[in-house]
Amino acid sequence: MWKLRLPLKIKFFLWYLKKGVLLTRDNLINRKWKGESKCCFCIKNESIQHLFFDCHVAKFAWNAVFFYFGIQTPTSVTHLLGSWLRGLPLKLRKQILVGVVALCWALWLCRNDAVFCRKFPNSYLQIIFRATYWARTWSLLSKEEEKDLLKNKCRELESLSLELFAKGGWNFRNRVTL
Repeated sequence: MWKLRLPLKIKFFLWYLKKGVLLTRDNLINRKWKGESKCCFCIKNESIQHLFFDCHVAKFAWNAVFFYFGIQTPTSVTHLLGSWLRGLPLKLRKQILVGVVALCWALWLCRNDAVFCRKFPNSYLQIIFRATYWARTWSLLSKEEEKDLLKNKCRELESLSLELFAKGGWNFRNRVTL
């Protein structure tokens, strides 16, 4: 995880995620916080596991990854940062992890927008586009051939997502904001 070409802030985010100490509502309650324990996207209790893997918002994002890349979705942080990509070449694993960390970061940012600013994503697409934005931004830290591949995969994921939503009747005039 520390060898990934990511900003230091994101490496710490990933480390907190792995350690299970991100300040989700369950962790805040364990620290004697007196707030609501419910997820901002649904009615279940918020935890790291719920927010990043079990919530309907996260499940949509992971299903998009599965649908587009054909990679089985991880079931937990331990699985994500452990055996999930075992068997794939190291370069490919690193690129996939950059994209996956961008997805987790996008989920975290959308959660924080909802909790602190009362701004909810206007579409699941917002999370996908936010994740691809971050993956493209972080690709600047990669080697040239890896950078181009990551950017192209982000564009393809965005196109596929837009196509799927269009087939479902989504109006493209709705703006997807980052």
